[in-house]
Amino acid sequence: MSFCWLRWNQIPRPSLHLSRVSILSSRAMSHAASTSGRSACAGRVRADGVRRNTSKSAARDGNATAAPTRRAALISLLSSRVLVETPPSARAKTTFVKDPSFYAEWSYAQPSDIIPYVEATAPRGDARAVLAAMDVFGEYYPMYKLGDEKGRILATIVRDRSPSKAVEVGTFLGYSAIWTALNLPPGGTLTCVEFEPRHVAVARALTTYAGVGDVVTILQGAGAERVSDVKKIIGQDDVADMVFFDHCKECYLPDLRSFEDAGIVGKGTVVVADNVLYPGAPDFLSYVDTAAGRYDTKLYDAAFEYDQVWKKDWTPQADALSYSVCRGPVEDAEVVL
Repeated sequence: MSFCWLRWNQIPRPSLHLSRVSILSSRAMSHAASTSGRSACAGRVRADGVRRNTSKSAARDGNATAAPTRRAALISLLSSRVLVETPPSARAKTTFVKDPSFYAEWSYAQPSDIIPYVEATAPRGDARAVLAAMDVFGEYYPMYKLGDEKGRILATIVRDRSPSKAVEVGTFLGYSAIWTALNLPPGGTLTCVEFEPRHVAVARALTTYAGVGDVVTILQGAGAERVSDVKKIIGQDDVADMVFFDHCKECYLPDLRSFEDAGIVGKGTVVVADNVLYPGAPDFLSYVDTAAGRYDTKLYDAAFEYDQVWKKDWTPQADALSYSVCRGPVEDAEVVL
């Protein structure tokens, strides 16, 4: 397996010497063994109290029966990677102090309950303020959103790649869509697909309130169900410049292959995927592995985006975003070992 691992740490460090590669590899293997086995589904009701689709439940939090397979796959992947540490801009993480009165003033019984809080604390049209408000709300009510650290990584990727046609599968309440839309080039558009109708309604409301609704289109349905609609938006003769996956982890690979078959993903398309280490998407990582010849792939490490405080033995988990550039049809791609 051939991956380049880019570490986004709080404190800048010099580039790694060769002697440190084996140390980091051992740590990564240890992490894979310890975290993948704890990815069992916590139940069919999310931590925020909102019941969600059963198939997505197992996908987001993992599946107990698949844990040994995932552990073996991740250890195999991690043990063969070349880990490269690069020092991006440092961002010190501060400890968030909760105000107990928050819960009395702001409840979260359904997805739309976040809207009044955002409207009360962020000015209309200020996308960054909306993101900050969603981050604060998420500190009180843990939820499936990308989070500030990964949001900044995604934003950097969007700015660097400057996609005119971007696609997102797994929009939830619109957090990552706002990050992406905020950093699109002039004339750029984002097409989102979200399974849960209530999430779609909130995402549309918040992207509009943030001032990016004019460049974001949100379709309701599973990624596999809306392939033809996404293709129509992208254009029959065009491929997407960038695709971001943050939905059912077991769906990453089949949805990617459906996008390839439909011509949404093609040569030059950047495919970014969240949670590839925790809960994990080993089959997807194997498919986009640089050595397989289809993609050039690297990983950006980042902490898992929310604490599962309802789990008694919970400890913060390391995770990563994968970044893969499509080389084109595998038969035309030169395999790099």
